[in-house]
Amino acid sequence: MNSTVLKTLISGLIVLVAIGIVLYKYWYYLTNPWTRDGQVHAQVIQINPRVSGPIVNLPIKDNQLVKAGELLFAIDPRTFQAAVDQAQADLQQAQVKAKDAKEEADRARNIRKRDRGAMSQQQLERKENDQSAADAAVLGANAQLQQAQLNLEFTDVKAPVDGYVTNLNLRLGSQAVANQPALALIDINSYWIHGYFREDRIEGVKAGDRAVVTLMSYPDRPLEGQVDSLGWGIAQDDGSTGYNLLPNINATFEWIRLAQRVPVRVHLVEPPKDIPLRVGTTASVIVMTGDNSNTEKPVPALPKALQ
Repeated sequence: MNSTVLKTLISGLIVLVAIGIVLYKYWYYLTNPWTRDGQVHAQVIQINPRVSGPIVNLPIKDNQLVKAGELLFAIDPRTFQAAVDQAQADLQQAQVKAKDAKEEADRARNIRKRDRGAMSQQQLERKENDQSAADAAVLGANAQLQQAQLNLEFTDVKAPVDGYVTNLNLRLGSQAVANQPALALIDINSYWIHGYFREDRIEGVKAGDRAVVTLMSYPDRPLEGQVDSLGWGIAQDDGSTGYNLLPNINATFEWIRLAQRVPVRVHLVEPPKDIPLRVGTTASVIVMTGDNSNTEKPVPALPKALQ
């Protein structure tokens, strides 16, 4: 056997080994359910002011990271401070009237006790009823004061969670309207991935299975995940109300059966801090069916052809 033939055989053997390794790697992925149809999700919190008024302080910027309890914007508090002052005055006035009513009732009870003929039972009950009404007025005035104080507190709109300010359109002087969304806040501690798998590939997928998520924006940085749950229903067009209140029924081609997509919710396990997650961005997801161990394993990157 000459050297040329030997080199050819060795080269062929190396190529076969390389092909075998590639095929083995792809076989590992192809035997587990995977999808390119994945998306990053997070809880998006609508910030609704509790009171109305012009915005007088806006310390945030669009896409800014804010901490829970940090001021997002402030509504002009002067009207609400005046309401607090008025409620305090009303409470003091009600307390004075309640004190006078109590003194009158106590005096009537003493008179009735010393001499039943000096005051009738009906007159005594009237005085006691006046005292009860005055005490109730104090409670009502105190409730009004608490409400006014809450409204004043609500003029400072603060972040309920750590998150990113999104699509900020407010400006100084803008009118904030009570119970109307003013801005959105993306909760940074609530990210998850929805992988939309074909219905014929989810038979072996179970909660707790290991999952690998590859973001389109970071194809070389696979993320460790775990299947949290599988969706129990998807919307169907057939049967929905259409023209003249008749049901919509899509045409069916017997030789074509398109598999529906079922959402599989994947929880990310300690995603790296240097990989920003953005709601709505695309991801590929593969589920290692039957692997629900919590042991430390390297996260395998999804082959480029499957991303």
